[in-house]
Amino acid sequence: MKRWAIIGSIIAAALVVFWRIEPLYLSLYSAATPAASFDDRVALIEPAMELRLPDGAGPFPVVIQFHGCAGIRPPFQAQWADIANDAGFAALIVDSVGPRGMSRPEAVEAVCGGKRLVGQERAGDIMAAVEIAVRNPELDPTQIILAGWSHGAWSVMDYLTMDQRGKGPAGLTNWPATSHKISGAILVYPYCGLGTLSRFRQWREAPPTLALIAGEDSMVDAEECITYFETEKRDGRPIDITIYPETEHAFDDPFIEPDWQHWHSPEAFVDAKTRYANFLKSRKSFGRPAN
Repeated sequence: MKRWAIIGSIIAAALVVFWRIEPLYLSLYSAATPAASFDDRVALIEPAMELRLPDGAGPFPVVIQFHGCAGIRPPFQAQWADIANDAGFAALIVDSVGPRGMSRPEAVEAVCGGKRLVGQERAGDIMAAVEIAVRNPELDPTQIILAGWSHGAWSVMDYLTMDQRGKGPAGLTNWPATSHKISGAILVYPYCGLGTLSRFRQWREAPPTLALIAGEDSMVDAEECITYFETEKRDGRPIDITIYPETEHAFDDPFIEPDWQHWHSPEAFVDAKTRYANFLKSRKSFGRPAN
């Protein structure tokens, strides 16, 4: 019994040490990331962005969509853009992989493998995309929602921890002096594990958030996200959590490669689409001046 108590104490001490080392490691990673200016980042991602507008006259509220670690899959992103358009939102689809010269297999190796473009670096793409949206007269700068899938959701969460007082994205030498308010976030099977800034930094703001979790996710640890979101919800954060039991990562991807088609869950996908649309509709009037 005494032996196990000693082992338990050693493990607990090791966890405390690691908890303190992890922020230091991420700071060192940030310092070692090749740096460019904010304007350079805008110029990198803007040509590869796709803007899909709903019917009617703008300016439109906008959902900015961020793909998973393997890169853009046009029909997958288009299906969610269609839902946004039907809800009266523009959809701004951001490609973080193509502009960096990576093919899908290369992205799987480098980004999914954690070798390139971790969340705190990709947060610079989010900051740039928000600025691009704000400058576009067809879009309403008071109604910006960030939607991310897997690695994209991790990046959104990292972005929400950042401010204009020195805690900016890795790889940027500068960023706008003023942050733009985010009116909502949608996080689909996010990564919440080692290396995520939300583990030890509070979000700078707490926009209403929809979290859609795959209960049997073999790519990310769903329990880490569930614990995090439930804790934040108990602390008063406006987070709506939906967990799909016995559902895998990418359950909403009918276009996934044949070897992974068994991950797709039509039932969970239908429910997720409804929740996605309802969340957007609930945020649509946010920030608009009274008539």
